[in-house]
Formats: sequence, C-alpha cells, structure tokens
Amino acid sequence: MKIQRLRKFNTRDVYPGGRHDNDMCMAVRAGNRIYLRGQTGLDLDQKLRDPADPAAQAHQAMENARMLLEEAGSSLDHVTMVTTYLTDPGYRIPVYRTVADCLRGNHTVGTGLIVKGLALPELKVELDLEAVIPESAPHRKYRKMNSRDWYGEAELNHDSCFLVDTGDEIFLRGMIGSEPDGRTMHGTGFTVADAASQAEQAMKNARTLLEEAGSGFEDVMKTRIYIGDRAYREACYQAVGRHFGDTSPCSTGLIMRGFARPPILFEIDMAIIRSRGTPHQRLRRFHTDEVYRDGQKLGSRFCQSVRAGNVVHLRGQTGSTLDGEFPYPGDPAAQADQAMKNVAVLLEEAGASLGDICKIHTYIAHRAHREPIYRAVGRHLAGVHPCGTGLIVDGFARPEVLVEIDVVAVIQD
Repeated sequence: MKIQRLRKFNTRDVYPGGRHDNDMCMAVRAGNRIYLRGQTGLDLDQKLRDPADPAAQAHQAMENARMLLEEAGSSLDHVTMVTTYLTDPGYRIPVYRTVADCLRGNHTVGTGLIVKGLALPELKVELDLEAVIPESAPHRKYRKMNSRDWYGEAELNHDSCFLVDTGDEIFLRGMIGSEPDGRTMHGTGFTVADAASQAEQAMKNARTLLEEAGSGFEDVMKTRIYIGDRAYREACYQAVGRHFGDTSPCSTGLIMRGFARPPILFEIDMAIIRSRGTPHQRLRRFHTDEVYRDGQKLGSRFCQSVRAGNVVHLRGQTGSTLDGEFPYPGDPAAQADQAMKNVAVLLEEAGASLGDICKIHTYIAHRAHREPIYRAVGRHLAGVHPCGTGLIVDGFARPEVLVEIDVVAVIQD
C-alpha cells in the first residue's frame, strides 16, 4: 500500500514565532483510507478567519476538510466519523449546527469532547474527520437517527448513526452511559458509582452494536477512554476490563474537562478492523494490576501495539519506559523524547517504522510545555510528514505525566 502525503509543511513556517520544527502535512491517503490533520478556524494558508465566532471557525474547518478530501480523491460524502473538540461547552450548539449543515444527508458517527485548549488560545474548535473511499458498495450505516429525535436536541438537526461499516473498518459512535434509544441515561449523579454505571452501559452498547454488524470485541485494535475525573478511573477501567476480558486492545486514557452533555462522566472510542479469521497481532500484552504502580487496581488486560494487516495502532506513549520506569518527572521535553523512543521500538516490533506513521495525536497537560514537547517530537519525525492533532487536556493516568502521544501507522508495500 502506498502512502500519499498532501500539502506538506513545517510548523516553523506557519505558527507565530517559528519556534516549532515539525514536518507535517494536511492529509494522508493510505489506500482508500484518508487521515486529515485536525482542522480549525485557520484556513489552509494558516490565517484565522474569525477569532470570536465558534460557528465561523467550524465552517472554516469544514471547508478546509472539503478541499483536502477532494485533493485526496475523496469527498465529505465519504466521512465516517467526526470528533469535535471544543474549548467551551457554550460553543456546542453553533458548532454542531454548522458541522451538521456541511454533512447533511451523510449519517456519520461522532464523539464530542471539551478540552482545556487548542494550538492557539484564540481557537475555539478543532475537528478530526475520518474518511474512507468506498470500493464498491456504499458504507453501511446502523441505527440512523437525527439528533432532534435523540434526547430532544431539536436545535441541532444533525444526521447521525451509531455505527458505520466500510467493509474492513468499523467506526463506532463514542459510547456513553445512555441506552441506545437515547431516552435513559445511567449514573446521573457525579459519584464513582455513577461513572462505573456509565462505563458498564457504554460497553454493553458497544458489544450490541458490533454484534449487529457481524463483529465483536475481538476486532477492536485500540480504545481511547475519556473520563471526567481521575477518581473515576479505577471503577471505569474495571468495567472496561470485564467486557474486553482477554482481548487486550491497546489503549489511551485521558482526563477530559467535559463532554457533549454535563451528565456524561465516561466515553470510549474504539478503532476496529475486521479480523476475518486471522486474529490481530497483539504485542507486549500486560495486565494493569501487574505493571501499574499507582496503587489503583484497574483489572484490565491491554497491550502495547496491535497490527491488523498493514495497519498498526499503538498504546498512548508517555514518559514511561517500556519497562515501566518513569525517569523524567517534571521534564516535558524528556518525557516526549522517551515517548517517541517507545514509538520507534514498538513500530519496529510490529514490522513498521516511523516513516509509516499516518496520524499523530499529541496530548499535553499545559500550554507552556507545548514548544519543548513539539520540538522533541519533531526531531524524531523529521522528513516523515504525518498529519496531526494537538490538544491540551486536563490530565492523564498519573499526575506526573505531562504528555501522551498516539500514533497510527500503515505499513507500505
């Protein structure tokens, strides 16, 4: 499979001050799969159109996505999933309305998250769009709906669904603690028990939807687990662990400022590729209770990397070594450097390399750490030009973690 990287650039040429030095691109096409850089109110010439208007920024982000997809031989009709990052919950309605208008008639899945910050303080929204060009038959959409009929959110009028099946890859809506019909929300308080109840329901929903599509947890490569408070972590992970059992996906866990609605305490995203009789290769399996040293008993089995065909997902990498040591507390650049060293080792073990990385997510805890972290990452990815999304989040598995890095790679033939 050949990888095409469109609109290559270096961040020193587009961000104020030119202090970063990262080789990036706007879009990557790997076969029929399209990865896009997280799109914001910055146009493709990196000019911010309207610093005060979240709807205008969302419109610019979608216009960017439209142009990039067309350049990659795709279109907005091929979008399967939209992850919406907002810096303020008050922006939700105008942003979601704008995205809905741009995708009218295309029932996509989605996840909505409130983050502490984006690349620039004046940015209010960032959109991650996933797209797959259909090979023959159109994508299959399960449980189509419009948001006006779900939780009574008539002001959004957003065409959506719960699962998109593209043939090989499955995109699942971010799973939360509501019943699939949207009429009952579990765990409506803000206690540990409420968060655990939501995690339990979310995993039941995921199992049901995957079974409807002829899939199952054995096809799950990667999870991103979002929780509203570190205090919920142990109980939520125990629920996740019970459902996954010995499946051992790789995982990233983040503390988020908020979700699409205030009662949500837990949300989980999954990257899923059909195994079709050949089990995914899961490397460096581990049990959380045997390797985590923070006193929490998460009761989950994960791994460091998963390969399905020529696609590789990695566990979110931090400043911890692959042996579980944490040698650089308080040093964001050293943590980022260690994370990227881990990435290189894990990709090599899976038969890939840094040059195969298509998309990178960089999560950081403090805006002040952005420059040293990005410079450290950039040294490892010189000449690679992946597309990327960078977010400031409220926390990670451990308070001393300052950065976590997610990558997905496609091995080139």
